[in-house]
Amino acid sequence: MAVVGITALYLLIFVWVAGSYLRRRDPLLRYVMPIFAVVGMLFGLGVLRWLAGEAPVVIERTVQALVLAQPFFTMRLVSKIRRVAPWMLWGAAAVWLAGAAAIVLLRPPFPAWVGWLIVAGLFTVEAAAATLLSSEARRRGGAARIRLWCAAVGTALFGVALLAAGAGSAAATVSRTLAMVSAVMYMLAFAPPRRLRRAWSWGAAYAVMRRLVAAPADEPAEQVWRNYCLDVRGVLGADAVAVLLPDADGSVRPISDRCLELADGPYSGADVQRLLQATSTVDALAGWTDPPRVAADLARSSGTRFVSAAPLSIAGGGLVLLHRYRALFAEDDLALFAELAGQAAAVAHRADVLQERQRLAVIVESSDDAIVGKDLEGAITSWNAGARRLYGYADDEVIGRHAAMLFPDGLKHIETEILERVLRGERVNQFEVDQRRRDGATVTASLTASLIADSAGQPVGVACVARDISERRRAEARFRGLLEAAPDAIVGVTEDGRITLLNAQAEKLFQHPRDDLLGQSIELLVPKYRQGYFADPQRRQVGAGEALCVRKDGTEFPAEISLSTLETDQGVIVSAAIRDVTERLNAQAERERLVAQAERDAAERRLQHTRRLESLGQLAGGVAHDFNNLLAVIASYTELLSETLADAEPRPDDLAAARSDLAQIGRATERATRLTKQLLAFGRREITQAQVLSLNDVVGDVEQMLRRTLGEHIHLITHLDRDLWPVCVDPSQVEQILVNLAVNARDAMPAGGTLSIDTGNTELGGDDVADQPSLAPGRYVRVRVSDTGSGMPPEVAERAFEPFYTTKPQGAGTGLGLATVYGIATAAGGHVRISSEAGIGTTVSIVLPASDDGPPPEQAGAPGEANPSPAGEAPEETILLVEDEHALRESTSRTLVRAGYHVLVADDGAAAVRIARETPGPIHLLLTDVIMPEMMGNEVAARVRELRPDVPVLYMSGYAQPVLTENGTLPPGVEIVEKPFTRTVLLERVQARLHKDRSKTS
Repeated sequence: MAVVGITALYLLIFVWVAGSYLRRRDPLLRYVMPIFAVVGMLFGLGVLRWLAGEAPVVIERTVQALVLAQPFFTMRLVSKIRRVAPWMLWGAAAVWLAGAAAIVLLRPPFPAWVGWLIVAGLFTVEAAAATLLSSEARRRGGAARIRLWCAAVGTALFGVALLAAGAGSAAATVSRTLAMVSAVMYMLAFAPPRRLRRAWSWGAAYAVMRRLVAAPADEPAEQVWRNYCLDVRGVLGADAVAVLLPDADGSVRPISDRCLELADGPYSGADVQRLLQATSTVDALAGWTDPPRVAADLARSSGTRFVSAAPLSIAGGGLVLLHRYRALFAEDDLALFAELAGQAAAVAHRADVLQERQRLAVIVESSDDAIVGKDLEGAITSWNAGARRLYGYADDEVIGRHAAMLFPDGLKHIETEILERVLRGERVNQFEVDQRRRDGATVTASLTASLIADSAGQPVGVACVARDISERRRAEARFRGLLEAAPDAIVGVTEDGRITLLNAQAEKLFQHPRDDLLGQSIELLVPKYRQGYFADPQRRQVGAGEALCVRKDGTEFPAEISLSTLETDQGVIVSAAIRDVTERLNAQAERERLVAQAERDAAERRLQHTRRLESLGQLAGGVAHDFNNLLAVIASYTELLSETLADAEPRPDDLAAARSDLAQIGRATERATRLTKQLLAFGRREITQAQVLSLNDVVGDVEQMLRRTLGEHIHLITHLDRDLWPVCVDPSQVEQILVNLAVNARDAMPAGGTLSIDTGNTELGGDDVADQPSLAPGRYVRVRVSDTGSGMPPEVAERAFEPFYTTKPQGAGTGLGLATVYGIATAAGGHVRISSEAGIGTTVSIVLPASDDGPPPEQAGAPGEANPSPAGEAPEETILLVEDEHALRESTSRTLVRAGYHVLVADDGAAAVRIARETPGPIHLLLTDVIMPEMMGNEVAARVRELRPDVPVLYMSGYAQPVLTENGTLPPGVEIVEKPFTRTVLLERVQARLHKDRSKTS
């Protein structure tokens, strides 16, 4: 009966454990069930023996072989709870297989030593499993520790039961009893009643809560949760513990006892709910089970695999245990700790509240504004650093005193009025008032007061914030000053187009009083005002000189308007800076006119430059043509002369022809000389020997010659001003002007006509010389030459002064006549103007600057005329001749020697200086060319005069620019004989220069 009773009891335990497995489907109970099953077979074999007296051999040996597997199943169960060395599992399997083989293969009775060997091996496996379970129990806490100890004791008892079974039939009852007790221990370990499990968990859970409550009050909430996770991990023996806390946005963030690198967090609430609704441990790394993402992330970040979770008392939160191996016996502690998480949340909230209060206190204390707390009677209850700075009072000087002490006398009632308004439920916002500091100074403050209520909504005090706006007041005053002093009219406009501010310049510009404009529509001043500016209030300029603005009298004026936006407490105000640009537009128009005029002048200058280039081309062509003709004449007659003189005794008629040829050569030379002089006069390079004279005398001298040359069909009339002002000019050049104009007039009147020459005085003002920059206002002498010829069309008159421009047939004129006139007049500081009409005639007017000096008195003899040498006397003077051209040097030397002079010849300046240094006798005259290589004539003269200071100098040149002044005249004391010269001219000028020098020394 004892066997039946024990077996029935064991059957009940097995049914209880099986039911637990079927309810929860815990994978770990799957490994517990084989242990109960094999032990149950042992009890079943005993019942079978009790009923039948003896069991069949096959059944008995099979049951015995399966019962021997119990230590192996136990070791395999332990390997699912904690790490077990592989050799221990293989060893347990080897012991089982060895025992099973012995039972199946050997015939009973077995040798005693075989039985004991099998029992010893099985006991060793059971002892090892019990040791591993006990070590795991020592590592855990709460209900898990007790249940693990029960498993360890049950395993150890079963090992003892095996030893008892090995002792024989006498110990069978003891063996079954120990197996029964072992089964009870396993039941308590793997399927204990719920109440028993919770009782085992209470002590550890409350120990954790006592440590949390004892934590510092200012400990941060996150640290509270970290400590909670650390204690839970220590009690439950998990590898990691995390708490899932909901955020305000509906997501869930994890907090762990150690730093978990959760790159994918936070998590959605739906994903967390999947984890919390799992009825068993989740294998987070088994992808085929589709674990929640939060479970997989937590497992990977903590290096674990199995996840157990329970919902917290906080809505949406959860407690998560993370294990490397499957967790046993932790569900009770997990549920209890999850229930007690509300206390941890309270502790964490306490820290948040305290931290928030501390932050508020720091904010209040560090605020630049004065923050004052008052009770309902107006007594000051709190005083921050901003209040100390603003008012100058320390805390102990104001706490408990009435806030009216902060107002000057006469304004203390304001504090009572503010308090009454706040208690009525009003909010006092930015109330500006003068207050008093501790030192008696007055400060302007902006006050904001509000009611302080408790959690029940009952008023307990008043909070007042005061800000010093004294500087702002001063800034506003400065702003008003700048606004009034602004040079532009400034108008402020609200969004509805009403004028809200304006300055004094706006009153002056629009001629409206300020009071009449405030509140009026801006279109009164700016009719084209556009409301659309407020849709995109960007800084911009409008107007650009359009007639936008209107004054009080209705007149419009162009304006430039700059718009900008100003944010104020009354809303957006558009600031319009308005500037009258009437003067600027007028100035701009004038600039444009001047620019256009400058462009026209530039175009005119370019046109003139082009024409000058064309004239130069014509000049080059004309000079080449005329000089080729002259050279051809000279070359032809020279060859004829050479042929004539080639005979030793030429015939008389040949000599007569030779003399005729020489005359032709002389005339060609004279024509070349005149052409050269015209070119020099045109280019303002002619040697000018100016003197003060009256143009009437020049006209009178040339009048008789003109009457003889013009012909009887031309009637010459002169009108000379008796009071004509003197001028400083070269008389020969004036004669050339008159002759050129007279010849042109004659050619324009082939059938006859009248040529008139008149002189007169004139004064030119600024307007008269505006179009001629070379002329200056002042006194001028006018010479006017008019004819009644055919005249010139405008296009011809426009080009009349261009060189080599002529309308005459080929060979009838060179085209240099008027160009020479223009060159001579402008070189003398004057100007030429031509007026002509086709069929009526032409008038050429020349103006020359008047001289302030009077004409010199009449001298005996012509100017430059030398007294002839006494008859029969030959000159004996020594002349130093310097000329770089060999032929000219030879001819000039022969001419002087034939005239009786002693001539020293030098071919360049260096030779002349050497001769002047080495000649022992006197040198009476230096006759030198002007243009020479290496040393110019004026330099030669200076070097020679350093050796012989008294030697006179006579220059020779056809182009004497190096010795001329800026206006083309010779400096005082400088004399020159112009090339080409004749023998007579040369000797006269040499004799005159020597005579002039003798006159000075005598």
